[in-house]
Amino acid sequence: MNVLHTSDWHLGQHFFDCHRFEEHKAFLAFLLETIKKRQVDLLIVAGDIFDTANPPREAEKLYFSFLAELSAIDHCTTVVVGGNHDSPSHLNAPAAILESLRVHVVGSLPEDLETCLVRVPLHGLAQPAESKTIWVAAIPYLRGRDVRKAVAGESFDEMEERTRAGVIATYTQMAELIAKKKIAAPLIGTGHLTALGSSVSDSERTIHIGNVGSISASHFPECFDYVALGHLHRAQAVGGKPHIRYSGSPIPLSFSEADHQKEVRLLTWTQDGFQQEKIPVPCFRRLCRIKGDVERLKEVLSAFDTSKDERTPWLELIIKGGFSSPTVNQELRELAHTKGAQVLKVGVAHDEASTQDLFPAHTSIRELTPSQIFEKRLTLYDESQGSPEPETRTKVTNCFQMLLTQAEEER
Repeated sequence: MNVLHTSDWHLGQHFFDCHRFEEHKAFLAFLLETIKKRQVDLLIVAGDIFDTANPPREAEKLYFSFLAELSAIDHCTTVVVGGNHDSPSHLNAPAAILESLRVHVVGSLPEDLETCLVRVPLHGLAQPAESKTIWVAAIPYLRGRDVRKAVAGESFDEMEERTRAGVIATYTQMAELIAKKKIAAPLIGTGHLTALGSSVSDSERTIHIGNVGSISASHFPECFDYVALGHLHRAQAVGGKPHIRYSGSPIPLSFSEADHQKEVRLLTWTQDGFQQEKIPVPCFRRLCRIKGDVERLKEVLSAFDTSKDERTPWLELIIKGGFSSPTVNQELRELAHTKGAQVLKVGVAHDEASTQDLFPAHTSIRELTPSQIFEKRLTLYDESQGSPEPETRTKVTNCFQMLLTQAEEER
């Protein structure tokens, strides 16, 4: 019995005015080939299939074309759960049709938790008698409204605690349901959240306010033989528990992930439980973050080699010491272009940078997140009015993140 764990495809991502369709198409082809070659019985996609709630048509086409090709592999079943970037209604709409293709979709937490419990009969390959079935507790991203009711006048701390308690309660209720059904077959749980103690990168959107909704490894039920998590883009185990794991995104979604080896996780069932294997994902396009003063950047770009690249490499340049002339930005971009690379972002690195230094005139609004803009506005206010107490600043930031999360979910 072989299970493949992946997550955070972010189909349709708009990366500094550039779409990632070519890379996503290459990854999905790699995934299909891996499923065939490794005789995978079950594919689990742990959320964030799309990058936005309203993905471009090309992204939808990639998704459905992949599932159609996957359905032709008669030994593989698929379980897809929604992530914080996904629209639950968008994912759930074709669920009834996809089920006929052995694709089980849980876009949001249903009223009946038993609906999340998916029994996967294994077909097509010779399986040991005791391994004819695998169960998946397919728990998607849990929105605030899924795990708590709004209470008028509650403080932020009270709301924070009730949200976390609601997430924990959902997993506890699932464990109770599993015990009631006396499931003895291999059991995999899923989740799309931030587990405490995990390492994040620049590209993860704040999933809840502060650490609201974050749970630790000890909060996942012990009945799970493996917990397939999504949301964090770096592949990693949680809390020293190797069976609770993020597969990470299959392609780098920010320049901070440029040097990380991407992977999908292969699980093979044995008498001792699931044995794990890391399957490296090829690099379909190079992302490079280059830092130095202007002369150093020109030197590196002049020697930049793209002879082995199938696709144009994308670069982020970080200038130490600031711009030496108004034309530096354009000069660097043109130099990279002559070498077959494309500069997507130019930033400035200072030990102590002002708002004006961090947001120079050439910076595009597309390069900034709402949180970055809010933080700089808050810093500017601090400089003019005097720095508030750290506790006050934290509460103001948490309130902003709450409003931002609500706006994104409603969108």
